[in-house]
Amino acid sequence: MIIETKAAFARALERLRRRDAESLAAFILSLAQDSGPVGDQVRTFIVGDDVKETVGSLRVRIGDLGHAVGKEIGASLGSILESIETLVLPVDPRAAFQLLVRVFEADAVAMENCGDHDFEVSSAFARAAELIGRASKEMPQAEVVGALEALLEDDGYGVRGGLADVIASQRGDR
Repeated sequence: MIIETKAAFARALERLRRRDAESLAAFILSLAQDSGPVGDQVRTFIVGDDVKETVGSLRVRIGDLGHAVGKEIGASLGSILESIETLVLPVDPRAAFQLLVRVFEADAVAMENCGDHDFEVSSAFARAAELIGRASKEMPQAEVVGALEALLEDDGYGVRGGLADVIASQRGDR
């Protein structure tokens, strides 16, 4: 089954809803055994009901970005951002903000190891800037601006530019 349309997605979702919880849990656990980005994402999802464990899992994944190469860097960043957006941001915007700062601090590793896949990685950093903007709405302006200005001072790979928009938004310049 290929899921490329909304209708195919709806059919797949309906079929999965007919499965019992035990078989779905067993299937998810089988995916957790994967050593790549899919396994990482599934393992983070499993602990997603505990924000402290989720943050810990994501910190490890961000730190491990150097183990990925090429196309896998973009996939890893994308799944990390997905987890931050869905599992952390809704319950702890400050923790999400701090994780996103770590993502930006890992830009050198990501850009140096992505090879010809810099578009995917740059796109992930653009999404990270959007997410950091959402997380920052719940935080003190001085803290946000200070952290983001520090990141902008060291933008050696040109992926942190979106943070300037977040700073401008925080200051009411936009």
